[in-house]
Amino acid sequence: MKPLTVKNKTFGDKTPKICIPITGRNEKEILDAAEKISALPADVAEWRADYYESVTDRDAFLRVLNTLKERLSGLLLLFTFRTKKEGGVRPLSDEDYLSLCRAAAKSGLIDLLDLELFNGAETADGAGKASDCGRKDPDPVTMVPNRSLLDPLISLAHTSGCRVILSSHDFQKTPPKDELYRRLVLMESMGADLAKLAVMPECEQDVLTLLSVTRKASDTISCPVITMSMGRLGTISRVSGSLTGSCLTFGTAGEESAPGQLPAEVLKHILETL
Repeated sequence: MKPLTVKNKTFGDKTPKICIPITGRNEKEILDAAEKISALPADVAEWRADYYESVTDRDAFLRVLNTLKERLSGLLLLFTFRTKKEGGVRPLSDEDYLSLCRAAAKSGLIDLLDLELFNGAETADGAGKASDCGRKDPDPVTMVPNRSLLDPLISLAHTSGCRVILSSHDFQKTPPKDELYRRLVLMESMGADLAKLAVMPECEQDVLTLLSVTRKASDTISCPVITMSMGRLGTISRVSGSLTGSCLTFGTAGEESAPGQLPAEVLKHILETL
């Protein structure tokens, strides 16, 4: 893994960075959260725009983005619209999702852009391998990214001066080890600056599988990786990045955006202790 420096923050330097999501429903809630985050131990603020009630109002969207950039000076700003199928709070068509991400990238206001690896994806026959917990999907498939949608957006983001996080989320299970590694390698090959996996464990072995894949990927692919096993069972994955190679972990300033996130102050204390 080659460390990545964005402004004054370096990902992959053995010290996991802390990201705090902003999940406000309206402009006041969003800006109040930004003010709170500015006083917390954080390196990155993530605007989870799928929580924002007026996200499809382009003027309001850009106004909020501009104000966030002003109020979060010193922190990197990550823009994310998490789609409903990957754990987000509201549905959005593929066309609208891509349009929103294009607008965020072209705004010049963000440092990092989250793009879902399997947005608009196609499926192909899978191997049907059982998970490490012994579960076997009844109709296994392998997801194939829609490159015609994603490639131009990745290129636009890079041209606009922001870095790309390609991400994949599974809130139901932890796919087999080979599939997890395949996704991270695929993200790297598509031009990701950071590759992210978030999965749900069904047993302790699932957590160990995710940690093992993270270590392997951080040793073998060029871009830094971000991984987490969600829920209480996976909490160890959020604080073990210095061991596994995961370069970013998510904490909270109140409401969590995914199960298992720890308060930012607690997270910082644990990371410093370790």
